[in-house]
Amino acid sequence: MEKLRMAIVGPSDSVSLAYAVALERNDILSPQVIVYQDASQVPELMQARCPEFDMWLFSGIVPYHYALSVSTHKPLFYLPHTGSSLYRALLEITYIKNLKLHRISFDTYSQVEVEETFKDISLPLPTIYVKPFSDVASAKEFANHHYELWQAGKIDIAVTCFLATYEKLKELGVPVFRVWTTRSNIRTTLDLAINSCLAQRFKGTQLAIQEIAIDEYDNIVLASSSYNVKRMEMCLYKILIDYAEMLKGSLISRGDGQYTLYSTRGILEDSTNELTIIPILEEISCQVKAAVSGGIGFGVTAYDAEQNAFRALGMAQQKGKGLWMAVTDDREVIGPLSSAVHLKYSVQADAASCKRVADQLNLSVTTVNRLLAVIDKLDKDTFGAEELAAYLTITARSARRILTILLDNGLTEFAGEEMIAKGRPRKLYKIKVQLLLAHFT
Repeated sequence: MEKLRMAIVGPSDSVSLAYAVALERNDILSPQVIVYQDASQVPELMQARCPEFDMWLFSGIVPYHYALSVSTHKPLFYLPHTGSSLYRALLEITYIKNLKLHRISFDTYSQVEVEETFKDISLPLPTIYVKPFSDVASAKEFANHHYELWQAGKIDIAVTCFLATYEKLKELGVPVFRVWTTRSNIRTTLDLAINSCLAQRFKGTQLAIQEIAIDEYDNIVLASSSYNVKRMEMCLYKILIDYAEMLKGSLISRGDGQYTLYSTRGILEDSTNELTIIPILEEISCQVKAAVSGGIGFGVTAYDAEQNAFRALGMAQQKGKGLWMAVTDDREVIGPLSSAVHLKYSVQADAASCKRVADQLNLSVTTVNRLLAVIDKLDKDTFGAEELAAYLTITARSARRILTILLDNGLTEFAGEEMIAKGRPRKLYKIKVQLLLAHFT
């Protein structure tokens, strides 16, 4: 079997350890190291070298979050700094450097994680200051957090997960220790990455069948001349031939305005942006004088894929005209894929534009992209801080900060208040979507 090509991305010291452990799996892995000076370089590195690899492994959560801003179907993973990694740092402090654990600051971890680590190893809990990771945090912010505590005389030791933070604090004279992921954590993550990539490779070779039909074909035949019907069918057939060529598939006309297109799942998902758009819908709408519906089916066998395709077509036609649905091999239903939301808000901005907007708003590239994705997916532009926090998986405080930044830049406006059962009404903000998107042009 062809080996899986893995990119291991991070600062030099972190990736060298991950690379050494990855070589233990050289029976199936072909790892390659990509070193950066700053995590913000990740999107540029990925866009330049994405075709070279089957999957990407990042040294921590910061480069991983930068990677999320890149449009790719390749699996992404990162090495977590779990409790065992923290044990290692505490061991270095107490038994190697012989320092006392009186007052310490931590980043990335939550308060609960730090407290439980001390309980697990039966150490008395010192005075601790914790700054958890969030999308809007950076290595510079973490360095400032630790340094301000040290200058104020509140801590004796800082513990960080970031190389840039570690180097800055050392330069400032702060006693600092770095959390490293353990070999055990690396092996666990590698197993997960290998299994996920193999599963994706298997799914990519699955058969994909599309059942395509002209809606209300019988009524069209009764209302039009046979010549006009033939012209309509020929027009659609030409579009579908080009579509089949794009998918490296084969097309069969079943008669009475019905067609079947055979291809593979991997190529289809690449061509439809992971089943979010159908590239020929606009062309059909402009050139074919009839609504055309489609059903996509996946399956291990041709029979399963065909049955799922007919199920998807039936559901599309039940919902309306000119819609497309998909049914996966595990009967998951996706769609309608012709949703106007995708046409209205699907923005694939290049990395430079994303970074420019993020820098202008003092937000991370990941936050900007995820905000657009939320607007895209939900087809709404009005949020409260708590609601936005839930969708972005960040704290309500961080969500309020994002909304305040957008408000200060004229990209949101107050949209009233939301009455809740208890407590004060929550403020609602309307995001000026078109104005926000204009920043990318």
